[in-house]
Amino acid sequence: MKVSDILTKLPVIKSDIVCDEEVNGAFLDSRLVHRGSLFFACCGENADGNLYAQTALDKGAAAVIMDNESIYNEVHGNKLLVHNTLEFMQQLGRYRFDELHNSNKRVIAVTGSFGKTGMKEMLKYIFSQNERVYATEGNKNNMLGVMLTGCGIDDNAGTIIIELGSNNFGEIKELTEIVRPNTAIVTSVGHAHIGRFKTFERLLFEKMSISDGLTKDSEFIIPTKLTPFVPKGDFKFRTFGESAFSGIRITEYKHHGEYITFKTSLTEKEFRINHPYMHIAENSLCAIYAALLSGIDEEKIFAGLINYKLPKGHGSFENIGDIFLIDDSYNAGFESFIKSTESLHLINKTPKYAVYGEMGEIEGYEEELYNEITQLAFSYPDINFYLTGQSYAKAKELENRKIFLTKDDCIKAVKEIKNGVVIVKASRAKKFEDIVKVVKEK
Repeated sequence: MKVSDILTKLPVIKSDIVCDEEVNGAFLDSRLVHRGSLFFACCGENADGNLYAQTALDKGAAAVIMDNESIYNEVHGNKLLVHNTLEFMQQLGRYRFDELHNSNKRVIAVTGSFGKTGMKEMLKYIFSQNERVYATEGNKNNMLGVMLTGCGIDDNAGTIIIELGSNNFGEIKELTEIVRPNTAIVTSVGHAHIGRFKTFERLLFEKMSISDGLTKDSEFIIPTKLTPFVPKGDFKFRTFGESAFSGIRITEYKHHGEYITFKTSLTEKEFRINHPYMHIAENSLCAIYAALLSGIDEEKIFAGLINYKLPKGHGSFENIGDIFLIDDSYNAGFESFIKSTESLHLINKTPKYAVYGEMGEIEGYEEELYNEITQLAFSYPDINFYLTGQSYAKAKELENRKIFLTKDDCIKAVKEIKNGVVIVKASRAKKFEDIVKVVKEK
């Protein structure tokens, strides 16, 4: 889509197109704009995006969409004036997804309680080995983010990957019916954000409703354990997991410390994930399955996986002197705590430290879930647990379990760590990137 094409899709008050350009990407934040992207100048509580329209154009934006006429008149470059920027963005996003549905492009939608942003990135790495790919930027997975992603769809991409999240019951159903993917993936269903949905059953139903947007002969890829909960539909459902009944599973693996090699039940080639988390290797099964179903050969899948890197704060890692740091500070669902602990146990390096904070949006399940996390110290005596926050106050300290009521107290202890493996993990709201910063400064 070129900027001029927008004028044929939706009415505007007026426009000025100095030099028509192809669109690739869309943003509400002028700091993220890159060449070819659209900038939607929305007026928020703290800032008026119209004031940053010229900045966005100077950074290479293909066009700016504005709703303040006086500022519009002062801006030089490709610009569109509309009645309401936010409403226009949502309308254009829906329009673009309708166009996408009528094309022959591959559209993959990803959701899950945890791992969806990492899975979206993994799919991007793999499918990019085969053709041009357009995917959700960052984790813009709510209604606003998905519509924004739709506005920036790159018409030259053969594969479109959309991440879907949910703040309210019924949101994924609404999103998937807008996106209408021909492949849908559920990475996991766990207790993350269960407070929004009150019961696990409602949360499960929410994640599985991604299948409502699938059409006949579409692919639905899910963990094997979710098979009993697959809704009726004309789609084909595929499974991945540890069970012998899984459509794809890991048949053998070797943990090499900072990376894992493994083979699968559907392929001959040995794959490699450059990450110490075993559950990343396990989750890669659905990305491999999606690629195989799309006709991508094993060599390209291997190349995509070996180049794959997790986004910052989502399990990204690096060596800081004698410390191997895993930064998982962006979010923390209960199941991801368990998986991270299992992976830390497998790493052949000592000492080991699990610096864990609190979870978010688990109202009604706090006592049960926090008790489970404190009990990990008994199951994994080789790991030193630094548990931080009021939610751990009832737990007694053990030789390998320290309790800190504040983040500052935890930071003092972390500063004393000289070597080994350190995982830093907590809900985004707890800002455990401050602890990551302390380790890096060492």
